This record gives sequence, C-alpha cells and structure tokens, in this order.
Amino acid sequence: MKEQQGTASKSGHSRRKSERLSSEEALTQILDAHKKSVGKTISIRIDNRTSIEVPANMSEEDRDKRVANYLKNTNYKVLK
Repeated sequence: MKEQQGTASKSGHSRRKSERLSSEEALTQILDAHKKSVGKTISIRIDNRTSIEVPANMSEEDRDKRVANYLKNTNYKVLK
C-alpha cells in the first residue's frame, strides 16, 4: 500500500504541506501582482493612521472624489 504525501485539493492536484501557501502569503502575492498592473501610485494621507493609494496619473479632481468616496463609505471619524 502506497502512502500519499499531502492531500488532494478540490481540483484533484496533490500538494505537499510545505508547498501550500498560507492565506497571508496568497493575499500578498495577489496584492503585489495588482500593484504591478496599476503602475506608479501615490499615497494620500487621510490622518496620521490612515492613507489610501491612487494611481499617479489620476487627476486632482478624481483624487478628491476618491477621498470623498472613502470618507462617505467608511465609518471614518476624525481623531483629535
């Protein structure tokens, strides 16, 4: 009787435990791939703990809209 190394995934492929990505590693890879596809970005500081990244080629008007949308759709409260 042969022993299998690793477990079969839903797709039927077998992976060893050491080859599996943790969810944090997978998310990091996805984020890095997205950042490469977007190109250069700039960081807009909302306060001392919060910032958002937008494409560098975005117009000032669109940046303002993006910040306003962020503030509207989050439970953001100004820290004093």
